[in-house]
Amino acid sequence: MVTKSLILFTASFVLLSFVKAQNRKADSTAIVAVFKSILAACKENNPADPQIKIQGRFYKAAPYIVYRGANKKRAWKDFVNYSNADEKTETDAIGKRVNRTAGQDDNYTITKYVTEKESEGTWHVLIVNYKAGGEDKKAAFAFLKIGNRFGLGDIEQDYKE
Repeated sequence: MVTKSLILFTASFVLLSFVKAQNRKADSTAIVAVFKSILAACKENNPADPQIKIQGRFYKAAPYIVYRGANKKRAWKDFVNYSNADEKTETDAIGKRVNRTAGQDDNYTITKYVTEKESEGTWHVLIVNYKAGGEDKKAAFAFLKIGNRFGLGDIEQDYKE
């Protein structure tokens, strides 16, 4: 005979699995939106935008990029501050990497979404196929959740599965 405990355990497991699946879908949807925003921010280069002259080319991408600098209290827990010279340099380097990968191919495809737990937190990784110089390429774009939003923490160019 099935006990109440077994029924409760099974129901709890099913409910928890459903909630995790819903969270995974919501997270992946949010990450794709952030990814598209980063691509647009890095690609945009409107010379009429006065902020580009004042701040720099990749100022619009900064709100989507995770701080990875020397300040251990902020590293992997905050977003870059584009008005800080070191963080601006870091952001510009990432913006250039984005433009050398999927940012140069409007026909890129997202082929996989995976999560990996690391010391910094749970990484949400998009595997993206794109063309560069007529060749098929693959990159991994890794995101961390900081507060209630996601930010780009790393890009692995020439990604190999």
